[in-house]
Amino acid sequence: MKSLKVLTGIAIMGAAITFPAQAEDIKIGYINKMGDHPWFVAEVDGARQQAAEMGADFVAQDVQFNADLTITTLDTMIGDGVDGIAIVVPDRALGPVVAAKAKEAGVPLVAVDDDIYFEDETQVPYVGMNAHNIGLSVGEKLAELYKQENWAEEGEVRIASIEDRKADTCMQRNHGAEEAFLEAVPDFDPENIVRVPYDNTMVNSIDAMTTTLTANPQVTHWIFYSCNDDGVLGAARALENAGYGPEQGIGVGIDGSRACDAFGSGRPSPFRGTMWLNSENHGAQAVELLVKNIRDSEELPTTTYTQPEYISADNFDLYEERLCG
Repeated sequence: MKSLKVLTGIAIMGAAITFPAQAEDIKIGYINKMGDHPWFVAEVDGARQQAAEMGADFVAQDVQFNADLTITTLDTMIGDGVDGIAIVVPDRALGPVVAAKAKEAGVPLVAVDDDIYFEDETQVPYVGMNAHNIGLSVGEKLAELYKQENWAEEGEVRIASIEDRKADTCMQRNHGAEEAFLEAVPDFDPENIVRVPYDNTMVNSIDAMTTTLTANPQVTHWIFYSCNDDGVLGAARALENAGYGPEQGIGVGIDGSRACDAFGSGRPSPFRGTMWLNSENHGAQAVELLVKNIRDSEELPTTTYTQPEYISADNFDLYEERLCG
């Protein structure tokens, strides 16, 4: 009887033990915007590859800029039993709703590229760039290039701050670029910064910058920065279309998604360079954090930042195969 009691006790104790999920039992959902954009194509590929390497199932959905589809997709993924979700919100205003739904369902959530918050302003775990810091990098590089050109003695110079005002992250990048440039070039008059609103696409940036050039015919040289490569390359195209030479513009982008378009032809361009963030790493990092949280109970860090690499015509050959295929 004694041995029976011992065995019964062990059996009861064993029934109370729970084991961490195995990777092969884990399913990760990935919700992203602008699914046809090279940045997000690479990001989702990186996430998918990381899930495969860790033995987890993976499902992704592009919601473009559709807020309703974002919420519907989140609900569907939760209903289908995903164990964790990474999301690039099309609008940061969705953050509290998305965060609350995931929390209520007990599904760990990681925000990628754009940080989001709960209703009480607690940050959802975030993977991506420090928007202000990468803006600082852009401003520092622009100041360096500006000083090399010695434009101050050649004519009228203006800065075009090409702004997606709906996206706080984008405005942080612009503010960082402005701050660093003015600090490095203290004699540049802030009144000579022209605010150019755009919708985060290259086509709209071309249109917006074209309008700006028409409104400022006395300006002979332009410095410009934006939220992404699309904004900067669009401005460069507008300058070229208006008859400005490549030496009359200095633009530095962010994300590297248009480096192939800018440098692939080998022609000089007002698009001087880009701060490349390998978006594959963003997607992979988000999936890795989620799987380790689910499988190993590792706490999700509040922020995980990536660092940029500067790509220009001078070093493009080192990145061409990786970026352009």
